[in-house]
Amino acid sequence: MDSVFGPRPRGMLSFFVQKRRDKMPKPAELERGTVIGERYRVERVLGSGGMGRVYLSSDAKLPGKRWAVKETLAATEDYERIGNEARMLTRLRHPSLPQVVDFLSPDASGRVFLVMEYIEGMNLGEYAARCGGRPDLAFVLELTLRICDVLDYLHGQSPPIVFRDLKPGNVMIGADGAVRLIDFGIARSTGPGRLDDTVKLGTIGFAAPEQYEGRSEPSSDQYALGALLLHLCTGGQFSAWTPEAQRALRPDLPPPLAAAIRKMLSYRAEDRYASIAEIKRLVRPVGASSELAQAGAGGIGTSTVAVLGLFRGCGVTHTAIAAAHTLAREGGRTAIVELDRRAGSFAQIALEWEGEPLRDRPTFSVGGVDYWPDAGRERLADVFGRGYRHVVLDLGLCGDAGDFEEFQRADVPVVVGSGREWRSGEWDAFVRRESLRARPKWRYVLPFAASEDIRELRGRLGSKHVYALPLLPDPFGGQCRAAFEPILGTLYAKRERRSRLKLGFR
Repeated sequence: MDSVFGPRPRGMLSFFVQKRRDKMPKPAELERGTVIGERYRVERVLGSGGMGRVYLSSDAKLPGKRWAVKETLAATEDYERIGNEARMLTRLRHPSLPQVVDFLSPDASGRVFLVMEYIEGMNLGEYAARCGGRPDLAFVLELTLRICDVLDYLHGQSPPIVFRDLKPGNVMIGADGAVRLIDFGIARSTGPGRLDDTVKLGTIGFAAPEQYEGRSEPSSDQYALGALLLHLCTGGQFSAWTPEAQRALRPDLPPPLAAAIRKMLSYRAEDRYASIAEIKRLVRPVGASSELAQAGAGGIGTSTVAVLGLFRGCGVTHTAIAAAHTLAREGGRTAIVELDRRAGSFAQIALEWEGEPLRDRPTFSVGGVDYWPDAGRERLADVFGRGYRHVVLDLGLCGDAGDFEEFQRADVPVVVGSGREWRSGEWDAFVRRESLRARPKWRYVLPFAASEDIRELRGRLGSKHVYALPLLPDPFGGQCRAAFEPILGTLYAKRERRSRLKLGFR
């Protein structure tokens, strides 16, 4: 069961999905010349998936006409539902969807067939490969807009229709440049009683987390779109948001789109955008008026530091502020975000610094660092879209699973606790709670700790990344480089490497 600190390992869920698929073996491939429904003659296989195939077929009644015939293996109890949903698909009309023209009831083997318009061209994976893994940015923006448009259309049906299997292989780039979603298969409408609906559709790496649990909803398609765009913008390397994926993003990707991808890939559906329509508003048609095209690329190299405290009063906010001002002094625009809405610390800082409350202002600046008080995760897309070089997240006690997701995503995750013997229980509880998680990059910080405390905790945690933090009387001064060198040194090193490169080209 998921803990407050995050989801279950996805590998086990993937295994569950595969085992469910194994219960219904895929039927034998139809031979060329086989006639389906006394009308559609099989020419060749266009594609194959876990539960069936797509055949290119000629039409006995319309000489010269060719169709894509989708084969799906169905259980007997699903026949009525599949028939109803197939008839629903035949009513769909959108330029980015192949028209569904016919549905053939299950044969003796339990195979149902959906007859769709055949689209000539290449799929998105093939198109990207021809571009050397890096299609033009204008193409990426236009593709995003087109996919958003068709998903918005599907989700606007009553009840909403979830595509469920958005991936490069299911996006066709036509010979005329048109974008189509193919392999539509038997998509599902949402509603009560829609459990266990993803064992037949959904691709590991692109399917939303809830699909591994047998659920799909409109935001599941949003997650898949984020995975597809991340895959496309990292040269096919990544489909899940990690610090490594962020560093692999193409350098010309506008920060607002990078931030949007990050938000779409939130583990929890409620942390994504409210609808695809919000993403559509973010991505305008390519041209002089495009906000994304003009946004620049300053935020793609954003480094994230997430600071989590084990107990109230441990100094987590003090540490986060000192880290933010240290990074700002190192160079590059820096922001610090207060995700713990119960804290109220940043509002107090604003009052003391500026002499008046923030009122409706979302941010204020102190010593070159932008402060985002009481931000909440819904504001993160806005923050990451601003092109900051460094973002420090003050997670407080991190009592929310969504906040812990941000901790795991960070380049430098920092846990602040205490080396006092009477506080050892907090570390013990933390270790027990997180004992099954990979923690190679986590940093453990003990303010004012003695050297023997550091050695003891390193042994208890099984990590060498345990550090003492000295007294920092002025966290706003940015004079803490030496204190943070062991903790944030990798971020310093990135800056120094960039400086040497610049000097080499002078």
